Amino acid sequence: MTTDTRTAPADAATPPTRRRNRMWIVWTVILILAIIFPFIVDRPRFWVSNIGVKSLWLGIIAMSLVFLNKYVGLLSLAQMTVAGIAAYGVGFAAVTLGWPDVAAIGLGVLAGTLGALITALVAARTKAIYFLMITLALGQVFYSWASQSIEVTNARRGLAPITRGDWGFLDFRDLNVFYYTVLLAAVGCYLLCRYIASTPFGYALQGIRDSPERMSALGYPIVRYRVLAITFAGFIASIGGVILAFDRSQVDPDVVSLGATLDILVVAVVGGIGSLGGVFAGGLFLTLLDNFAGDFTDRYLTLTGLIFILVLYFAPAGLAGIAAQIKTRFTRKRSTDPAGDAPAAGASAPSRGHAIEKGNSNEADQQD
Repeated sequence: MTTDTRTAPADAATPPTRRRNRMWIVWTVILILAIIFPFIVDRPRFWVSNIGVKSLWLGIIAMSLVFLNKYVGLLSLAQMTVAGIAAYGVGFAAVTLGWPDVAAIGLGVLAGTLGALITALVAARTKAIYFLMITLALGQVFYSWASQSIEVTNARRGLAPITRGDWGFLDFRDLNVFYYTVLLAAVGCYLLCRYIASTPFGYALQGIRDSPERMSALGYPIVRYRVLAITFAGFIASIGGVILAFDRSQVDPDVVSLGATLDILVVAVVGGIGSLGGVFAGGLFLTLLDNFAGDFTDRYLTLTGLIFILVLYFAPAGLAGIAAQIKTRFTRKRSTDPAGDAPAAGASAPSRGHAIEKGNSNEADQQD
C-alpha cells in the first residue's frame, strides 16, 4: 500500500498574492501621477483647482457613500447634505464669526458629523428604498432651510468670502500647498475607511449587512452599529465638505441641492459603487465632463445621463472594475474553448475546494 505524498504545486496560492501585488503597483502609480500632476499640466491654475482639487473632494464625499453601501448595505443620499452642513459650518465660523481657519475647520467637521448623527438616529431603523428616501427627504429639508435662513446661511446669497490663510509653516494661499494638503487628506480618508473595515467593528457591520437577523440573535445591537457607521461616514463626508468650502471660497444652497446630491451618486456609480478608491476616478470623470462637455454640446445633463446609463449597462462595477470585468470575460471565453476542455497529460483536475477558493479570490480581487 502506497501513500500519496503529492502536494499542491507551490504556485497554487500565488495568483491571489500576485493580484494583490499588481493592485499595490497600480495604486502606487496613480499616487505618483497625482503627486506630479501640478507639474505636468500646461495650465496649473486651471487644472489643479478646477480638476485636481475638485476631483479629490468629490471623491472623499462619494467615498462616504460607498463605505455605507459596501460595508453596511445602505445607500444614503444625504452625504452631500452632510458635506454641505460642514461647509456651512466653516462659512459661518469664518465669515460671520470671524474665527481663524483652524477653529472654522473644527466647527465644520463637528457640525457635519452631528448632522450625520441626527440623520442616523432618524433613518437607522430603516433599510433599502425606505432608507434612501428618508435620507433624500432630509437633504431636501436642509436645502429648503438653507435657502431661507438669512441669519445663519444668508439665504440664497450664501456666505463669502471664505479665504485660505497663511498658517506660518504652511501657506494655503499657495495653490500647490492647498492641493497637496487635500491629496494627503484624501489618502488619509481612504486608509481610515480601509482600517475601519478591517477591525472587529467593520466585520460586524458586514455581518449585519449580510444577515441582520442572525447578528441580532448573536447579541449585536443592529441599530447602534448602523448609527455609528452612518456617523463615521458623515465624518468622512464632513472632511470633503470643509475642503469644498475653501476650494469654492463660498457656500450657498446650490451646494446641497438635488443636483449636487445626484452628482455624488454619479461619482460613486461611475467610479465603482463597491470601490473606495474608484470614487476618485468617478470624481475625475465628472469634473472633466463639467469643464469640457460645453465644448461639444449644450445639453450637459443629457450627456451625463447617457454616460451614466452606458456605464451601468457595460461596466456595472464602474471604472475601477473594468479590468477585472475584462479579465473575467476573457477567462470564461478560454474555459469554453474546446481545446481547453481536456487536461494535459499527467495533470490532475483541481479539487472542488480549490476551485471554490479560487472563485472567492477572484471576487475579492474586484474590491479595492
